[in-house]
Amino acid sequence: MERSSSKFKLWVAISTPFQANLFHPLIQSLKGKVDLLVTARDHDRILDILDAKGVDYKVVGRHGGRDLYGKLSAYAEVVSELMPLVNAEKPNMMITERWPEATRVAFGLNIPSWSLFYDEREFHVNRMVFPLSAKVFAPHFYTREELREQGVLGTSSIVWFKGFHTTYLKSCKPSEKDPFKEMGISHPVVLARAEPRFASFFPEERDILDETLKMLVSSQEYRRGDFSLLAMPRDEHQLRRMERIRVPILEKATPENPVFFADVVLGAAETMLMEAFVLCKPCVSAIYWDESRPVKELHKYIPHSTRPTELRSETLRLIDSKEAETFKKRAQRIVDLMDNLSEKITSEVRRLLEGEARVKKYRRRRSELDLYMEIVEIMSLRPSKLISLMHDTGISYNKLKALVNTLVRKGLVAESSSSEGKHYQATERGIDLLFDYKRIKEALE
Repeated sequence: MERSSSKFKLWVAISTPFQANLFHPLIQSLKGKVDLLVTARDHDRILDILDAKGVDYKVVGRHGGRDLYGKLSAYAEVVSELMPLVNAEKPNMMITERWPEATRVAFGLNIPSWSLFYDEREFHVNRMVFPLSAKVFAPHFYTREELREQGVLGTSSIVWFKGFHTTYLKSCKPSEKDPFKEMGISHPVVLARAEPRFASFFPEERDILDETLKMLVSSQEYRRGDFSLLAMPRDEHQLRRMERIRVPILEKATPENPVFFADVVLGAAETMLMEAFVLCKPCVSAIYWDESRPVKELHKYIPHSTRPTELRSETLRLIDSKEAETFKKRAQRIVDLMDNLSEKITSEVRRLLEGEARVKKYRRRRSELDLYMEIVEIMSLRPSKLISLMHDTGISYNKLKALVNTLVRKGLVAESSSSEGKHYQATERGIDLLFDYKRIKEALE
């Protein structure tokens, strides 16, 4: 039985700052069309971000820190707080990134939940969330087999998207009000973000970013006023570290993502670096722990080092306007090929409200040129095996192999071998041709 959209209640469960930004466009687009229940954990400026954006929410729970006992204790507290609230509100559906407590409560109260996969390192969290999720949004960096290992039980529940989970920023435009200028910070601004200390995959803390900032503060260019520094610590511990280096602190959350107003982003914050890349902002990675698949993909496109001297040099290089412009042009070519995750999620919610959750996708008859370009587009963002390409394109193995071999001969796709077999990825020439094809197609249509 279809529910009227006017009576439909959507529960949005937010447990990280990233989610506060990701789900904001969804909340705005559905405001007035459905009833909304937004719950948020009090952690790492989440509440400040939601306040700055004018989102109504209910505070539920806290972060348990790095200690396992603390995490378990916080889990129990959040579940006990969520249960009576959600039971009273009776939402029709829940959407979150990957909040185990919210997913468990939704499952226990028979509420379908949607979630987002983008980090295979969080194995135990993933195994708590994805077996209970009715729909999972996942980037093309992964295979169906990898998602199954992480707890995604039904491949029919997967909604694939191309690119990083931060592509929601493709539809966001900042206001002309620059919060940095209001603070008296002059451009160009290097925005530094510290490590995710409380993440389960995080190792022992190292002072790589601190040493880099010290070098930048003592540089001739900084003393001369060629650029400004601004830091975003996550907690009191990191705040004290930044203050000792005498780097100005972005103390208040801004209505819009601060990356919009940065000229260069530096640091060890995975999501913020991906946000910067999607916005085509020059960025430098100081990540020093095991990389997730999306981070490995990101490091193909941006400078990355664990040596403070190299990080300093790359940051100073990208402050230069010519170097920055070159970076932006290269980044834009890659980002243009990515899907907008926020639009993907919003579209799926609207389809559900319209009673089209099970509508089959109609694939028109594709010409051979269409097939070639579809293969190049899939390969433009990640190395692919023929088997995964079969699933993505719906082309038989023999036909696909012939098409790929032609692309390799023409220099549009490069072939590489590893212990896992043969992989294929689009070359620069292939990406150039794909852009020309898309431009011509859009003009004709």
